[in-house]
Amino acid sequence: MRYLLTLPLLLFALSLTAQLDWVAHHPGTITYTLDLENVQQHELRVTIDFPAVPPGVFYVKMPQSSPGRYAQHNFARNVYDVEVSGGGAGAAHVDRVDPTSWAVTGHSGRVTFSYTLFANGGDGTYSGVDDRKLHLNMPASFPYGEQLSDRPILLQLREGQRPGWEVATQLVDLGGRRFAAPNYYYFYDSPTMVGTIMRDEFTVTSGQRVDTIAVAMVHDGSREDFDAYVVMVDSVVHAQQRIYGELPAYDYGRYTFLCAYNLYIGGDGMEHRNSTVCSAPVDLAGNEQALIGTVSHEFFHCWNVERIRPASLEPFSFDHVNMSGELWFAEGFTSYYDDLALLRAGLLEPADYAQRLAGQLNYVVLAPGRQHRSPIAMSQQAPFVDAATANDPDNYANTFVSYYPYGATLGLALDLELRQRGHTLDEMMRLMWQRYGRPEIPYHIRDIQLALADVVQDSAWAQQWFADHIYGSALPDFTELLQPYGVSIAQREPDSVGFYGLRLRDTDEGLEVGGPVVENSPLYAAGLDQGSLITSLDGHQVSSQADWSELVRGLRLGQEYEIGFRQLGREKTGRFTAGSDPSFTGSLIEDADAEQLGRRAGWLGQ
Repeated sequence: MRYLLTLPLLLFALSLTAQLDWVAHHPGTITYTLDLENVQQHELRVTIDFPAVPPGVFYVKMPQSSPGRYAQHNFARNVYDVEVSGGGAGAAHVDRVDPTSWAVTGHSGRVTFSYTLFANGGDGTYSGVDDRKLHLNMPASFPYGEQLSDRPILLQLREGQRPGWEVATQLVDLGGRRFAAPNYYYFYDSPTMVGTIMRDEFTVTSGQRVDTIAVAMVHDGSREDFDAYVVMVDSVVHAQQRIYGELPAYDYGRYTFLCAYNLYIGGDGMEHRNSTVCSAPVDLAGNEQALIGTVSHEFFHCWNVERIRPASLEPFSFDHVNMSGELWFAEGFTSYYDDLALLRAGLLEPADYAQRLAGQLNYVVLAPGRQHRSPIAMSQQAPFVDAATANDPDNYANTFVSYYPYGATLGLALDLELRQRGHTLDEMMRLMWQRYGRPEIPYHIRDIQLALADVVQDSAWAQQWFADHIYGSALPDFTELLQPYGVSIAQREPDSVGFYGLRLRDTDEGLEVGGPVVENSPLYAAGLDQGSLITSLDGHQVSSQADWSELVRGLRLGQEYEIGFRQLGREKTGRFTAGSDPSFTGSLIEDADAEQLGRRAGWLGQ
């Protein structure tokens, strides 16, 4: 989320006393008051005071998109019991004019808009309200007044309700459980947690600037578990600072991790300008290693995507989705660095990283979707896949590769190829930060290519790399790329017949294909698809997974076989050539020489 440093924002940089006075007395301040009386039923009553409303019909609208998400959402479906008053002698009236909008007429220049919000799905996108907490994602919770986007916003809790509940947010704390934003852009980018919160903070020096990093957590564990986790967060922050050389200049000198690890929250991670949401329906204790990866990913975003920002996401629209072709870089390269930062922070072992790489390569390298779409086109699918909903089946098993692991794989390839040329991907990320992130100038795909060319001082090589891997969908040989670093990527079972990605399940009717059959599977050419019932293999009857496994063990590589199956109520046969399972395993080379170990240490920071 990016916004302009307007006059209201400059005023917000003043002292707390000045902030409080300015917001409280500004004639245009829009106030949201939260009534917590019925939170145990997942209902939040909200009253919005819109002062100085323009004459004529005044429209109140619920957002349809949320910062950090790339799909459209139906937040308005959980808004009901709408009431309005118009101030003075005006007999205000409200009509719902479309699924996300209400028209207020008859007002006298001031509108009070009240409604009930049902929220029982807290995560990085949706809100959750219950007897334990408020987990508020602003676009999912609060409508806005049309043509009032530059007005200051005040959020407050009704006095006397849940006095023991604390508030954690990147909004400016004005005291008395009142919080402010300079405008709607910042307000909607500021998730807020309310409840029993465990807190700690530390400082990080960047040149002459000292930033405060806060950790606010809703969890049911011990203070000792929390304190140990804060140490892990600290190490991640410093590892990523070393990549860029500095932290971003957070707007109020603070960055806040809003963590919720408990059984009454959803799992997610979502970046914001000066904060991030990291949530999971598990306890912190015993799950630290799994949870810290989300912290690493989301914190890297405070450079890459929040400030090194694609022009396609600017200006961010709350009424419809922004489509971006740069997510292979914004999300994918971030995914490459989230594990790399854990390695450099000492929170991930190289052997475990090698195994993770193999899993990632299995998904990306073996995916048939790369034959249909480039990384740019995969990124442009985000409106349909990023927590989006649809009722009709799709063919994504054959046509889509997530831009997260796809981009991470490209980041790995580029980093290793740059290291062969005496450079690193860190250099390119720093250059993107200096050119586009620090000054907050939105970039285009061409700008990434130019940055790469400047790092290697070879524009022809950079142009060819982008032609092959970004505009095209080619991938290098990772076995060859990783070997100089003492990492082995090898085929899992090259000498036996296998069917990578084939999902089977026993049913009352027989052995059913339980998932999509990918295009590069031998069974795709034989005509099988999801829902087919396998009845025979090489002339032998098949009725269960045990039968299938036994018969597959007798097949020989390179031989052609017949398979029988029932599809759409008809008996059919097809033929296929048996091949091995192409999936990879990853490990460290045990007898790596000193040169390999040195390269690996330079890369992984070990």
